[in-house]
Amino acid sequence: MRGKYLAAMILLLVNIGMMQQVTAKEWPSQPVSIVVPYPPGGDTDILARKLAERLSQLWKQAVVVENKPGAAEIIGANSVVNSKPNGYTLLMASQIALETNLFMFSKLTYDPIRDLTPITRVIDGPFLYVVRKDSPFHSIQQLAVDAKETPQKISYGSGGVGGIVHLAVNWFAKVAGDIEFTHIPYKGGAQRLQDLLAGRIDFTLAPLGAAGGLLESDRIRVLATSGTSRLKALPEVPTLSEAGFENAAITFMFALAGPAELPQQIADKIAHDVAIVVNEPEFRSKNIDPLGYSVVGDSPAEFRQFLKADRKKQKALVEAANVQLD
Repeated sequence: MRGKYLAAMILLLVNIGMMQQVTAKEWPSQPVSIVVPYPPGGDTDILARKLAERLSQLWKQAVVVENKPGAAEIIGANSVVNSKPNGYTLLMASQIALETNLFMFSKLTYDPIRDLTPITRVIDGPFLYVVRKDSPFHSIQQLAVDAKETPQKISYGSGGVGGIVHLAVNWFAKVAGDIEFTHIPYKGGAQRLQDLLAGRIDFTLAPLGAAGGLLESDRIRVLATSGTSRLKALPEVPTLSEAGFENAAITFMFALAGPAELPQQIADKIAHDVAIVVNEPEFRSKNIDPLGYSVVGDSPAEFRQFLKADRKKQKALVEAANVQLD
C-alpha cells in the first residue's frame, strides 16, 4: 500500500509540473492587467504604461494599466493578492507595498512575504535633495549643520508619513547625527515642489523626472543625490556618501509582483520578457535614462534574495522614523 501511495503522489507531482509547463507555454492567452497603486500621471504610472505598450507587442495580447491608488499602496496590493494566480493580474509597486508596510502596520490586510510572488525589479533610482534657487543652502553639509544648530527650523515636504521620502529624510537625519527637521506632508509631488518654489518649505526630495523641468528653468538647486553613484545627467552633484554621510543612501524601486502561488514558469517568463524590453536601447533612452533611473530586470530568484536582504534595512528605516500607522 505504501508503494502504491508513493507512486500516486509522484504521478500527481509530475502531472502538476506538466500542467504548469503547458500553462506557461500558452501564457498569455488573454489580456494582462498591471495594477498601479498610484493615480495616473506619476512616474510609476508612466513607466507601467510604456512597459504595457511594449509588452502587448511582444506578447500579442492587450496589456492594460489599472490605477488603484491609496492607503500606502495597500488598495492596489490587495487587488492583486485577491486575484487568481495565473499571471493575468500583476502589481507594479515600490518597496512600500513589498517591504515597509510589513513594519508600519500591525494589522496589515496582506502579508508581502506570504501573499505576493516577487517577479522582477524593473528599475531603481535615487532621489534628489532639492532647494529653491535663492535658498541659503548651497550644500547638503550646510543644510545638516544648520538643522543641528536650529532643530525643527528647517522644513521639508513629503508624500506623507510612511512614504519613501519621509523615511529617506528621517534616515538621513539619523545618519547626520539625529538632527531634526519639520515634516510637512503633501498629497502629491507637484504640490510640494510648488510650495518649495513659494518658500513654504525649505527642501524636498524628488526624482530627476519630476525635478527636470525646474532644473532646466534654473528655479531649483540640487544639493545631493540619495543614490550610491552620481547621475550621468548631473555629474557635478555628489552622493550623500561623497558628502560625508556614510550609509545614508536610499533608492526607490519599481517592481512587478503577482499573487501567491503564481507558477514559477510564468513568473520566469514575465521577468525574462520585461528584462528584454527595459534593455532595448530605444526603450531605455526614451523612458529610463532621461529620468535618472537604472535598469535592473532581475530574475524572480534574484529578486527574492534582494528582498530577503533589503527588508532588514527597510525595517531600520521605519524604526528610525518611528512610524506606526494603525
